[in-house]
Amino acid sequence: MSSLLPFFWTIVWAFLSQVLLFRYGIFWGGYGLLAVHIYGLLKMPVGWPPTTYLILTALMGAMMDVACFTGGMHLAASTTFGMVYPAITSTIPSREGLRQGHVLNPHYDGWSNYAAFASLGLAVYWGVLFSLQNGWPLVGRTLGQTALSTLLNVAAFLLIQGLLNRPSQGNQRNVSAYPWS
Repeated sequence: MSSLLPFFWTIVWAFLSQVLLFRYGIFWGGYGLLAVHIYGLLKMPVGWPPTTYLILTALMGAMMDVACFTGGMHLAASTTFGMVYPAITSTIPSREGLRQGHVLNPHYDGWSNYAAFASLGLAVYWGVLFSLQNGWPLVGRTLGQTALSTLLNVAAFLLIQGLLNRPSQGNQRNVSAYPWS
């Protein structure tokens, strides 16, 4: 249970910061949306039963729908994300291999692998959400919104990873989180 505490803490702060701070994070005329709550979902450990992913993502989507009055769009997008999460994690190569309970992290799995992992998850989420919002006649707008929102959120998630999840040396001092410094 103690290993799950950091995950649930991340889910709680991601949801609260999304609802309280970034609820109106809309950029470029609606083409770029900021969704910090998905960062919490990307921190789900590898190896859980698929129904666990589905239930957790559905709960997060339902809470977002209640907070944002979106009528089920977040629930549909989150549930779809929860269904494909095991497949997304299996496509990302890891340095140590994906073992039970492993949480994908750029410090252990590599920055490019984490960026690819986040991009795949975000593309699924935004693709479903914007498809429901725009409908079939606006496929071009849906693809544009999906691409720009995915890029915006990947950049934000990499920044969050670098600022909040800094690795430490053997003497418990924090070292630089970014590979170029």
